[in-house]
Amino acid sequence: MSAGAFPRLVLTGGGAGPGLVLPQVPMASGARNEAWLRDFLLDHPEVLPAAEIDAAFDGPVAICSELRTPAGPLDALFVNRHGAILLVECKLFRNPQARREVIAQILDYAKELSRWGYADLQAAVSQRLGRASSLFGTVAARHPGLDEAAFVDAVSRNLARGRFLLLVAGDGIRQETEAIAEYVQDHAALRFTLGLMEVRGFALPDGGLLVQPRLLARTREVERIVVRTVDAPAGSEEPVAEEPAEEAAPQGEARLRALAEDRAFWAEFARRLAFDDPAQPVPTPRSLGNARASLGHPDVWVTIYRARGWAQIGGFVRLRGAEGRRIWDALRADAAAIDAAFAAAMPGVPLKWSEWSEGKGATSVDVYRTEAFEPDSAERHLAWLVPLTCALVNVFRPRIRSLLPER
Repeated sequence: MSAGAFPRLVLTGGGAGPGLVLPQVPMASGARNEAWLRDFLLDHPEVLPAAEIDAAFDGPVAICSELRTPAGPLDALFVNRHGAILLVECKLFRNPQARREVIAQILDYAKELSRWGYADLQAAVSQRLGRASSLFGTVAARHPGLDEAAFVDAVSRNLARGRFLLLVAGDGIRQETEAIAEYVQDHAALRFTLGLMEVRGFALPDGGLLVQPRLLARTREVERIVVRTVDAPAGSEEPVAEEPAEEAAPQGEARLRALAEDRAFWAEFARRLAFDDPAQPVPTPRSLGNARASLGHPDVWVTIYRARGWAQIGGFVRLRGAEGRRIWDALRADAAAIDAAFAAAMPGVPLKWSEWSEGKGATSVDVYRTEAFEPDSAERHLAWLVPLTCALVNVFRPRIRSLLPER
């Protein structure tokens, strides 16, 4: 939507005069910055379009700002009386790339919170506020008579499911639906709704500011993908043609170490990647042991995995649904050229083309190899998975993009 299409605001005194057209002013001016916008929303949670996006998130209560997470500080956290969780990230945009980055950032926050329990969230809130603040107490102060057990259960359930409302608020937001779709697909292990809220400012005659929030776009809820942890069947030489199972993480300190090591691995993996198409999203971790990125369409993606239970590392291009089937048919017809292009990038590493499964409505093109998992195996895994990922993306993405309808 162009800036010229934004509605003008007119201030009238109820008389017959023409009224005063309020001049629009940049939100990022004077003393206003992203912290100002964040604090404005925390002070006035009623302006958040939570109910318009999803009625389950109606009536958000401000909890805190700058909530510390492993992915960085979340701008603002809200929770309503039903235990529904709203994450808000504020951005006064100065370049188009920032719009993609802020969407990726809030999705990372959601991914990290989905690993927390109620006690983890409560501890983080107390740490941020610098006192033994009760998450329940903050919400109950606005809703006397709230049942604590039911509230705690609801919050715990939403954390476990990754059930969040994610809201990006700022000026200059546009409906970059293609970029949004790719980032949403990368995080489909969660179950969230994403909304974009544009905030505009208009100068009042007395020097005040009229703030106009407006909902620009929202996604449908992304259903959580349920994955079982299984070992490969005895004698099997290849992984099941499904999403790789999340590695069973130990508990306590051992679990924290496993998560930290996995996070460090995928961070270094992302740092080393170099794709031909700069618009290609970097695969992001979806669970312990695997990362995923869209290849230009929500029903086509690449997954890279380290499966300790299978003693395998590898990747695959996954296609599903009617549109995935249409793209698959075209790719299969060009399999010889695709095989040759991939072999040039990864000599001696063949692609395995599976047939389309009518029952599952999906298929995949797989690459994998047996690998030991030892304390010093991360570098060896990176040395193979990084070029493998680049080859899969650089060979498949342009072909897939050429098969999509023009926008």
